[in-house]
Amino acid sequence: MRLRDELNMQWRIGGTLVRLILVNVAVFLAMLVVDLGMLFASQDQSVATELGHRYMRQWIECPQDLGVLVTRPWTVITYMFAHHGVGHIFFNMLMLWFSGQLFQNILGDQRLLGTYLLGGLGGLALYLAFYNLMPMYAGNGWIVGASASVMGILVCIAAYRPQMIVHLVLFGPVKLMYIAGVLVLLDLVLLRDGGNSGGHIAHLGGALYGYLAALLLDKGRDPGLAVGRFIGTVGDRLRPGARSRMRVVRTQRSRVSVDAGHRPPRQEKQARVDAILDKISRSGYDSLTKEERDFLFKASKDH
Repeated sequence: MRLRDELNMQWRIGGTLVRLILVNVAVFLAMLVVDLGMLFASQDQSVATELGHRYMRQWIECPQDLGVLVTRPWTVITYMFAHHGVGHIFFNMLMLWFSGQLFQNILGDQRLLGTYLLGGLGGLALYLAFYNLMPMYAGNGWIVGASASVMGILVCIAAYRPQMIVHLVLFGPVKLMYIAGVLVLLDLVLLRDGGNSGGHIAHLGGALYGYLAALLLDKGRDPGLAVGRFIGTVGDRLRPGARSRMRVVRTQRSRVSVDAGHRPPRQEKQARVDAILDKISRSGYDSLTKEERDFLFKASKDH
């Protein structure tokens, strides 16, 4: 199978987590190509860096200067899909894969997308607050990377399921809340030391959003799912041929509802299992009612 076909297949069946990673990697590779083009054209590293910022990075990364940000509002989203260097994207995607799988299995696909975006916005909000309200951080900086989004996902699932056990290669079984706690503490320590202050502030902002999102979930409120569903709806409407496909689906559904009484019991049971599995894929296992969980458990025993 060709690489293009493999990527298309992963995009279709991999879910939100795989798509987020693919988008991040694609943006990184595209920016790398532009950076190399600037380097080869200028034959000077410092000139290439300046040209890269002027013609590309300032339009993707998010500025701390609010006056500049107003003229480039899209960067509040694009910044969380761009990275500096192989190490930057490697560790972010590694943590996204680790925390995203845990999150997706429990809370569902659509919540993952919403939490990624809202965690990134939470990190950006704290970054802008620090860099515009505190004189010690005054300057003309930029923020880039998915770290705040990843911290939002990790802390959200850790706060929602603090007793969950994960198995780390070097440490064995560890409670998820301890992993999230150590990473937050590490950001606080590194913030005090002054290295990459903007990045650590954004991490803490993403973590703060993740914690608040978990509290809201316990109270029945779900901003991540609302954002994920909204984006999914917009995407469906913008997709070419979406209207015609929707008409076909409605026709099929009406036919199924008419013929449902004539199905063999085994087909009826399988149809309900498929519907429950679809619900888990969309909204996570916790969205199931007790009746649905019992039905799924009994169905698994029958196979």
